[in-house]
Parts: sequence; C-alpha cells; structure tokens
Amino acid sequence: MAQLNVNLADVNEKDAEGGGGVIIPRDRYLLNIVEGEVKRNSKNTGDLFEYKAEVVEGEFAGVKIFGNINVTHQTLTAQKIGQAQLAALAEATGIGKANLTDTDQLLFQPFYADLDVETYKGRDGSDKERMTVKKFIHAGNANEPPPSKAAPANDNVKATTTTQATTTQATKPAPAAGGARQMPWQRTA
Repeated sequence: MAQLNVNLADVNEKDAEGGGGVIIPRDRYLLNIVEGEVKRNSKNTGDLFEYKAEVVEGEFAGVKIFGNINVTHQTLTAQKIGQAQLAALAEATGIGKANLTDTDQLLFQPFYADLDVETYKGRDGSDKERMTVKKFIHAGNANEPPPSKAAPANDNVKATTTTQATTTQATKPAPAAGGARQMPWQRTA
C-alpha cells in the first residue's frame, strides 16, 4: 500500500468528472492569462501556446478559460491562423505584436475577448461543453458587437418565441465604446 499524504476533506468529488469547467453566457469579458507555456502538440506536428485565463471582473470573475494557440505547425494554414491569434492577443493586451518576444509577457495583462461555448465529445462519448475564446478584442475590431448570449442557430432545435422584451447587443454598451475604462491597447505606461 502507498501512504496518501493529502487532505481530501475539502475536495469536491464532482470535480472528478473533468470537462470544460464552468459555462457562462456568450459575451465579451475582461480576462488575463494566469498560466501559460509553449509545448509540443499531441501529434508532434508543431508547437502550441497552452494557457489558462481567468475572467477578472463582473459577475463571473474567477471563471477559468483554457485555450491553445498554434505557434508553429507543419500545416501552413494552421500555423497562419495560430500566429494571427497570437498577434491579436498581443494587440489586445496592449503589448503589441511587434513587441511580443516571450509568452511570459502575456501573463497578468488584462485584455478583452469574446467567449463562446463549444460542444465536444467526452472520453465516454457523451456531449460536453467548454468555454472558448472566439476572438481577442483590440483596436482593429473593438467596434464589432460581442456575441449573442443566445445559443447559435445551427443547433437544429426549433427556436422558441417570446413576447418579453430582452436587451439586445445593440443597446448594450461595448467596453471599447468610450466608457470610463481605458482599453489595454490604449495604455501609455
């Protein structure tokens, strides 16, 4: 037998299910990366930046978002998309794509991102959901509306109608629309 040197009293056994973590509404959130490393991908076809980000303000502060960005890849299209995502993240943090030389520069730098919900097959074959970054928000795309909080229309489920008025994305002020908060890419320090 092996001696266990851990205290399990405060551990939530529901965490054993794994999966994608807490699901929050699709929207634009202020995040920062709390962990990240560049490592070889599972198929050994390139390197990726694997990171853990955290929502830093509002009702969902503390929710973790996990992501991967291809840095290099044997498929040129995958590499091009990944490097464009990395450049967008650098712009969103205010570091700037020309100044990003090390992924450690991205740690604890606030940035806005549009989050979405992705469905995937779990190891047991069941459908699971996880939060993903749909788009990093920077000066070049800050005026685009955030994603709808409703599920995408491609779920093959008949839409229900309601007569109750709801707030639309058009009436919700975007963080970059001249609010009191200075956008990360506008920092002068």
